[in-house]
Amino acid sequence: MQFKTLALPTLMATAATAATMDIAFSGYYITDCVSPSIESANVISGACGPANGLPLKSFSAHIYSGSCDAGTLPVLKLYTATGCTEASLYGEYEVTSDTQCFEVDGTFLSNEVVCE
Repeated sequence: MQFKTLALPTLMATAATAATMDIAFSGYYITDCVSPSIESANVISGACGPANGLPLKSFSAHIYSGSCDAGTLPVLKLYTATGCTEASLYGEYEVTSDTQCFEVDGTFLSNEVVCE
């Protein structure tokens, strides 16, 4: 019996990896992020998350974990309707690893974080 060696080329599968961000979010009834917070959530990139629909006057946010790809920054987007559609976009907020307070005056029904 004769054996032949077959040379199989090594195939390398590469998948595009998207950065995963986790933003810690706290919403407040009062301006200047005065405690106590009435809403807390982690907003994860890659998903349109529901919000509690509570009227907020301010919110705080910071990067809890993860990072964006080089050349992009994490942006938290708040929407006044469900579904994260451009038509209901209230505002976009750049988020860093430092906790920041943002003044708002709205009731938010969905949110998302993207690297832009």
